[in-house]
Amino acid sequence: MQVANSAYATRCNYLRGLKSLILHYQKLPEECTADEVKSYLVHERDKCNLSSSTINLRVCSLKYYYRNVVNRLDLVVKIPNPRIQKYNTEILTSEELKKLFRCSRDMRQKLIMTALFDTGMRVRELLRIRLSDFDKQHQSITIRNGKGQKTRVVYYGKRLRMVLTQYCKYLGYLPKDFLIESYKDSSRALTLRGVQFIVKEAVKRSGLKKRIHPHTLRHSFAVHYLNEGGSIFTLQRLLGHHNITTTLHYLKYASLPLGKQISVLDAMP
Repeated sequence: MQVANSAYATRCNYLRGLKSLILHYQKLPEECTADEVKSYLVHERDKCNLSSSTINLRVCSLKYYYRNVVNRLDLVVKIPNPRIQKYNTEILTSEELKKLFRCSRDMRQKLIMTALFDTGMRVRELLRIRLSDFDKQHQSITIRNGKGQKTRVVYYGKRLRMVLTQYCKYLGYLPKDFLIESYKDSSRALTLRGVQFIVKEAVKRSGLKKRIHPHTLRHSFAVHYLNEGGSIFTLQRLLGHHNITTTLHYLKYASLPLGKQISVLDAMP
């Protein structure tokens, strides 16, 4: 998987799924029958209370192993992928966002939440950002090696630039390595769990009742961008979506502004 340039998180999750099955039966995955694998998945779902998406990840790890490592295509065919439960995407209103931002404990927390909303980038992408990735002239940020190892450009506004300036004053210096530094070690970036904890605690202090996590800010960016008249195709590029159908998902939450009435017949010369 490393040679195939799979993401580090994917490799870890796949190895975790294989390890779980090995510990469960105390034997190698290829020594298990299809029925044993199915029983293990039912056990993980019912006894360990794992979500359908986590179970699906376990299935994908096993199928990858059976298909690419031990060449057991018979087991690949016999193991079904679970139906993933669909949740409604939570979208924060402008007032809810302001309330959440006000509940930041320091400038680092405020920068994290405002940057996620203003740019729509993923948390892991934000944690890898350096000051050298900013282009002040075009007010853009270059995201290098994002999801799918792709590089793209996102844009930021005047308010985020003000927050960034306040953050540097709060630190007392310009970050040399990662923009969002760890609280314990300035040479390292803050962790994903650290961002999740920051947002979770801010939500508690805000009193908001919606199911909010860091990715909610990315979802909210997408819908607010469309509500302000942004193009769905530009949004696809800003979010780094490979397929436009993923971006189209946000249309059901958006209230697109009405354009002027056009008569295509009258527009003909």
